Amino acid sequence: MTTSEHLDLTSVAARSIAYDTYAALRYENPVARVRMPTGQDVWLVTGYDESASFLADYNRFKTSPTVMPEGMEMPALPEAVVRLLGGSMGSVDPPEHTRQRRLVQMAFTPQYVERLRPGVQQITDQLIDGLLARPDRTFDLVEDFAVPLPLTVMSDMLGIPRADRDRFRLWSELLLSLDPTSAQSAPQGMSPMEVMAEIEEFVRYLDALIQHKRAEPGDDLISGMALAEADGERMTDEDLLKMVALLVVGGLGTTQHLIGNMVLALFRNPDQLALLRSKPDLAPSAVEEMLRYHGPIEISFPRFAAEDTEIGGVPIRRGEMVIAVLAAADRDPNRYADPDRLDIERTPNRHLAFGRGAHMCLGAPLARVEGQVAINTLLARMPDLHPAENIDDTPWRPGLTLRGLSALSVAF
Repeated sequence: MTTSEHLDLTSVAARSIAYDTYAALRYENPVARVRMPTGQDVWLVTGYDESASFLADYNRFKTSPTVMPEGMEMPALPEAVVRLLGGSMGSVDPPEHTRQRRLVQMAFTPQYVERLRPGVQQITDQLIDGLLARPDRTFDLVEDFAVPLPLTVMSDMLGIPRADRDRFRLWSELLLSLDPTSAQSAPQGMSPMEVMAEIEEFVRYLDALIQHKRAEPGDDLISGMALAEADGERMTDEDLLKMVALLVVGGLGTTQHLIGNMVLALFRNPDQLALLRSKPDLAPSAVEEMLRYHGPIEISFPRFAAEDTEIGGVPIRRGEMVIAVLAAADRDPNRYADPDRLDIERTPNRHLAFGRGAHMCLGAPLARVEGQVAINTLLARMPDLHPAENIDDTPWRPGLTLRGLSALSVAF
């Protein structure tokens, strides 16, 4: 297929019709050549089978290019960004990925995440207590609930002192704003120089925090990761720094957008909203369907062909960049019956919302717990929760990596 040079994927307007755009791409060819806003030509994989195969293949596709296509250069990154994100678990392949993941999973186990559930419930109830006290009975679901819930959970989990929470939120937003597919400006209209100054300050803060946790370990995740040992090996300070940054990037935006997307999807499907209200035990199934229907992670990490190869019969040259569009694969009619219909009782429902293979999202269990607690508590404590404005005008966040709402005005 020839490169589509005029396909708008990242603007606010494009976000509202993204699923239609992906459906057209998938119908024409589930492996399509597209020019990104950065000017790079990439292969977008929109079919489910093709995406699942690609994501699991670490022999033919690497997270780092083995050869650069002609005319393409990897951008030079500031030292602070390299220390936070360069060589992190999300950007390396096995066996280095396996080493890092094994160490973090010694501390970040499913059992550990499940033990967080009562704390997540308490934080959720405290947030809703404050919202219920509002005299105008309206609030922005994103700003007033979906953002502070995972931010508070993550802060508690990492052992961030409460006095530092406002700075931690800013630093988290700045990390999310580094999304190269986004046209979104930095928070509060900050200049690039100001952004980098704050990122550098974040690195210094984490360096000091890691040293403190090593000297005086607590019951938080940074302490747990610092003490975790596998085959006689422990995480270095640089490993810990990158892991905290990865958890912030993957854990906050993912859960924030999952919560907003869930509520919007239920507003648009009142029969499913009524069903979940009447059967709150469907929350785990409902969250899985929301992940498929309006997943918060829109695309996979870019990968590069290590050799001349093919996907779904389409030739891919060595060095070319390939991205799986998770949002498109999870609405593939060849995989799901009536894929554009929300069905919170759908089964089976093995979606790709958190990826597949070695790079499957580490924070998926935590996002599921937060999503289940958030939606059930909202519906139980705000039985008349409804949109305060026309939901057809709901703004989507620009950019491709994360799919979520910029705002959602609700009333109760």
